[in-house]
Amino acid sequence: MKDLDDIDLQILSYLQDRGRERVTAIADDLGINRVTAAERIEKLVKNGIINRFTVKLNYEKLGIDVLAFVFISFKKNNEITQEELADKIARIDGVEEVHIIAGEFDILAKVRSKNLKELGEKVINRIRGFPGVENTFSHVVFQTMKE
Repeated sequence: MKDLDDIDLQILSYLQDRGRERVTAIADDLGINRVTAAERIEKLVKNGIINRFTVKLNYEKLGIDVLAFVFISFKKNNEITQEELADKIARIDGVEEVHIIAGEFDILAKVRSKNLKELGEKVINRIRGFPGVENTFSHVVFQTMKE
């Protein structure tokens, strides 16, 4: 990580775990001055190291706690490019992440649903329905240890 020192890395780690903490709490926990912590965070944002601050949701309380990783094989054709297919998949409600990957599969999607029936609908009727999808392979998550 270019131009980042140990304090910057500690601030980034802290924010990833407890992003809602006030600057004073971050400074106290890391043993640095509040002004120093605030300036460092501002610099990390300005330099594009921190893209945005976000909220970590409790999906179980929201009733959308079924999580799956869906591996997708791309079938090259004249209708759609791999990037266009990935973009279409990304627009499906409940699809949190889409990555173009190397290996046996071409695209990886992280998908949340309220139940297995809804997950199946997203995979079978939506994702598999797009031109360019050759096949899919889904892995349902039993328990998440760290996100």
